[in-house]
Amino acid sequence: MKLEIQFDQLNGKYVNAAADLIMSAYIEEKTEIPFLPYEKDYLYYLRKLIKNLFDKGTGVAAVRGEELIGFIAGFEVKELFGKCKGIYSPLYGHGGKKEYRSVLYQELYTHAAEIWVKNACFTHALTFFAHDTETTDLWFWQGFGLRCVDSICESKQISANNPSNIIIRKVNVLDIPALADIHRQHNMYYGNSPVFMPGRDEDPVQDLTGWLKKDDHHLWAAYQDGKPLGYMKIQPDAETFVSNHRNVMNITGAYVLESERKKGIGTMLLGAIQEWLLQNGYTLYGVDFESINITGSRFWNKHFVPYAYSMVRRIDERIST
Repeated sequence: MKLEIQFDQLNGKYVNAAADLIMSAYIEEKTEIPFLPYEKDYLYYLRKLIKNLFDKGTGVAAVRGEELIGFIAGFEVKELFGKCKGIYSPLYGHGGKKEYRSVLYQELYTHAAEIWVKNACFTHALTFFAHDTETTDLWFWQGFGLRCVDSICESKQISANNPSNIIIRKVNVLDIPALADIHRQHNMYYGNSPVFMPGRDEDPVQDLTGWLKKDDHHLWAAYQDGKPLGYMKIQPDAETFVSNHRNVMNITGAYVLESERKKGIGTMLLGAIQEWLLQNGYTLYGVDFESINITGSRFWNKHFVPYAYSMVRRIDERIST
């Protein structure tokens, strides 16, 4: 299918039409996951996000006649999944009319990737809606592989087999020193195979204390005989415009000691958070995780539904020499 289209630079005049394309794709995803949040002001919010992207990012717009039928844009990242510069296109960073989407995305990426590589951006990452299987296959065929998953769940009571000698409680700042080793192990865990994400060199008490002191950040821990076995964190903001909805809280960290796994501790922590969410009027909660984190993926996929995937392509930098 050959489209008669012109490619143009990102331009403020396309912002409203671009937001309409994203909203249309979101409604498609909401058809698959009916409990995804929706607000009348989403369109206004998307326009603000897209305007900022068009002002600060790079990419191309596809126009047919006077109509915007697709676009792709991304922010430049100094070091993206490695030491090379990269481009990240968020969930609102690309879109296309449904009837043209498969062919259109190929053309859009071909034009945009040329710009990005000429600017020495060799890692390309993008996030798209999970149930758009046609688009998923398209990016796979263009050399992208799955990296991250954004998932969501309705707040509800979950059953857990709670051993009487394991206690789950909400943590305050004074409790954090006892969690230092768990937090350190959590950060080190991601450096193991097959994840291979470099750990951060930081003071675990200072890091966790600074995080907990931020507005609306909450932490629960599991204890046995006074010894911490694991923890789970939530906060109001995360990676996508969906996760930032006022009715959504987001799990942004969870870890159980390797020796204590398969005892249901993760489910117990999740159950305690569920109770708190229901008591405080939050109807939804989300989580984002690395698909290559096998242990984490197995756990989160038991309780949450994916609504967005992030894929990455790494281009051989020798092309520029």
